[in-house]
Amino acid sequence: AGVSYQSQEGVILTRHNHGDWPSQYYSEPITVNAVFRTGLNEADVIGLGQYPFYVFSFFADKRINYKSTIQLGVDFFFSDFLIHLIRYRQSAFPGDGIEPGLDYRRIGVFLGHEFRFRKTAFVSQLGRYFYWPYEFENRLYNRLGLKRYFGKEHFFAAVTLKAHWAKAEAVEFGIGYRL
Repeated sequence: AGVSYQSQEGVILTRHNHGDWPSQYYSEPITVNAVFRTGLNEADVIGLGQYPFYVFSFFADKRINYKSTIQLGVDFFFSDFLIHLIRYRQSAFPGDGIEPGLDYRRIGVFLGHEFRFRKTAFVSQLGRYFYWPYEFENRLYNRLGLKRYFGKEHFFAAVTLKAHWAKAEAVEFGIGYRL
């Protein structure tokens, strides 16, 4: 809201409703993003060790207002601990029927939201694996974390927690580029 004063005509109250501004002041076209995430994680088996993981994500986002951005994308997961977990399960539990050479990679699609505070954003995503040859945890995953944009908001860094509901799989450290 604002007040305008004109000396000859008296006080004129004018209400400026910021919600009525045209969307070009805060809206952006759909943009494409690429993110590389990495870190260490391990299986639930004691003594199996920690191994690196790599996640490549590609998603489109649409800024819908000054604070909110929605996302739709795909994740490619390369979790080295699954290689060792699969080998362990094949040798320790041969009756489980785990095939030799079972693929450890996973691919998922996700829907997300960013709640922005200038150059910082709170990220929340919900995804589902559609390529999941080894049944580790369950098909649904969520990702929560913080993202920081740099410069003219093309480059960003993120720290996120990827979990299967309440069970954390990994803390991810990522860098990305927004086209």
